[in-house]
Amino acid sequence: RFSLTFNLTRVVCVSPPPLRVVHSGENVTLQCINVLKTHGQVGWFKQVNGSEPLCITYMWSSVPTVHHQNGFQGNHMKMVMTNITIFLTITEVEVADSGLYFCGMLDKYLIFANATVLKVQDGTMKLFLLVVILGVVTAVILIIILILVLKVRRDSNRLNTDPDAINYAALNFTSKKKERRGEKELDPHVVYAVTR
Repeated sequence: RFSLTFNLTRVVCVSPPPLRVVHSGENVTLQCINVLKTHGQVGWFKQVNGSEPLCITYMWSSVPTVHHQNGFQGNHMKMVMTNITIFLTITEVEVADSGLYFCGMLDKYLIFANATVLKVQDGTMKLFLLVVILGVVTAVILIIILILVLKVRRDSNRLNTDPDAINYAALNFTSKKKERRGEKELDPHVVYAVTR
């Protein structure tokens, strides 16, 4: 277990920790700098609403074996350490993962560093907004289609019930056809005579 048997010195925080907001289902990686001068223990902690901090995971800086505590699982929270950086990756975060995260290092003294407030927002609100937008777009398209169908039906009914409109269309068509051939149409009301 991550040992906390050393005397603790009161630390005054001069500025609030940064806030990181993510959506549920995303992956998050937190990091801090390893300030140990010699080999020692390093770990990650989580604190919720001022309650007692819980150790998530820890390891010896000289040994790559990682240990999890307090019910935290390695497939959800994974710690990796390089020479100067300690990472904590949380896969597929949930709302319950919200809280204050910080790393701890222990050689002669216990040092806490790089606190981050993680706020996980429920992704169902995002899905709800997407469904609403798709619903509105679908409704608008259906209204446009309905208006076009009604307009075509009205125009079709007007042609079927108005004989003048049909005759007018036929006369125009016949007239244009004759003009294209270069024929002259004789007026039936005029008497033509041939003279020598």
